[in-house]
Formats: sequence, C-alpha cells, structure tokens
Amino acid sequence: MKQYQAEIANNPSVEMIHVSLDRDKKAAEAWAAKEGFPWPTVMMDKVKESGLEDYMPSAVPDYKLLSKDGKIVAEGKGKVFARAAELTKKGS
Repeated sequence: MKQYQAEIANNPSVEMIHVSLDRDKKAAEAWAAKEGFPWPTVMMDKVKESGLEDYMPSAVPDYKLLSKDGKIVAEGKGKVFARAAELTKKGS
C-alpha cells in the first residue's frame, strides 16, 4: 500500500485494478476493505464483461501494467512499479 500511495495514487495516467480470484464475493470485498484498497475490485464472475480475461494471472499476486489500448507494458511487481514511476515523472 505504501508503494501504491507513493508511486501511483497521485498519477492520473495510471489506475490500479484488483481482480479477485476468490469465489466468495463477500469475503473478497471484506478482505479488500480490511486491506484498505482504494482501487476497484473485479470479481471472477465479472472478469469477462470487464475485458480483463486476457490478463488473468498464472500466479498470485500478479502485476501487469497495460497501455490504454490493452497492450501489456510491464509484468511483475518491480517492473510495473518502475514503469508507473516513470509515467508519474513524465506526467508531473
């Protein structure tokens, strides 16, 4: 959360989305609320309609940075946050 606050929260060019693999919506939403996630959560039953089905993780957690046209720009936590930081600097 600290890294999100420092590197993404104030960047209008980057949005974080949590895709929950949990089948229990109430449990997933309660966990996200407990963790203080300020970003939207998409549940498994809404992945297809959200357009995120092509980006499903092979492991959890999984980080992907997508361009506006849906291309993967970076994968993996370190690479995603590094690229998001670059975008933040460019947007300043």
